[in-house]
Amino acid sequence: MSEGAGEDQILHYFLRDELRVINSSLPRKRKTLEELLKEEIPYVLTHDGGSHMFRKSELVLAKKTLGDEARNLNLPILLEFLPTEKETVAETSDPVAIKLIAKLLGIPEVKPLRLYPTHLKELRSKIGTLIIYLLSPKTVSSL
Repeated sequence: MSEGAGEDQILHYFLRDELRVINSSLPRKRKTLEELLKEEIPYVLTHDGGSHMFRKSELVLAKKTLGDEARNLNLPILLEFLPTEKETVAETSDPVAIKLIAKLLGIPEVKPLRLYPTHLKELRSKIGTLIIYLLSPKTVSSL
């Protein structure tokens, strides 16, 4: 095995552990919008033992925006950061999340839906507690 290959394996080993730490705030299990609306204090448990809380007003906005499709929305919405040299880009492939985000931002529904800094800023102001960001190994390894 070449020296470079050994270094790559070591790097991937440490990267995997670092991503586990970085993504520790991800939910253990997501809940549906309907489940969360029934809870007095809506939340999901995270991998690090904490909880991710949702604002009721944002849950109500999502239900109003989606109508009947709201029952199929799993929360939080996971937005994966994508590698880019110029700006922060995140995407989702969840069709119900795409419908919600597109309606709230007034943009076309495309799969996967890519969100740029101006989109992310507006989205955080409207439904900031309904979204969560994640980094995947493919994100970091392609930088």
